[in-house]
Amino acid sequence: MAHAWTSLIHDAVVGAADDPYVRLLKERLRAGSEVVRMHLVDSERGPEYVLILSLHRQLSEMRIPHSEAFTNWSLDAGARLTDEEQEMRRFELLLDQRFAPLRDELEASTFDALLVQHVRTLGPPRASVSVQKPRIPPYAAHESKAKHRAVQRIEAVLVELARALGRSLRYDEAATSRILDGALARWMTRHLNAEAQEEIFPG
Repeated sequence: MAHAWTSLIHDAVVGAADDPYVRLLKERLRAGSEVVRMHLVDSERGPEYVLILSLHRQLSEMRIPHSEAFTNWSLDAGARLTDEEQEMRRFELLLDQRFAPLRDELEASTFDALLVQHVRTLGPPRASVSVQKPRIPPYAAHESKAKHRAVQRIEAVLVELARALGRSLRYDEAATSRILDGALARWMTRHLNAEAQEEIFPG
């Protein structure tokens, strides 16, 4: 069997290799530590997860930078953050990662217009309010295959993250809705307002 194919199957089933932080966390867990609390903070290095570990009733702190490897571990382990506001921040980061390649591929203004239209169609409460403020140029009125495919990919990201909340982290439907809606509202406010400001104050 070709090595590339074997690697593809392995990464899909087992997951890609962990980063050093996640490897160290797993070593500590195998040694008997338990994660008793986890929250997200901003640091000079970027977003970090602060884990409080317990071993023989002794508490210790471990900081792990946000990464795909840590996301995979935390979802596989069903590891929740301290509250819904924290989860919104985490899932805003995940939206950022998932939307970035789409935004690059479609160009930001086209992606933003499609996302605004789709959010208005879906109607999540907080995110719908956030798209009333920025002035995003409408996408071409005519339907096209390219537009349809792009909207499908946007929806696939939202479905993936809703499943992560509802299945992996075991939030009920109401909490899943609130968290993903809040994360989407935060992402759109940050990115779409930035686009609007660039139009007003170019350069």
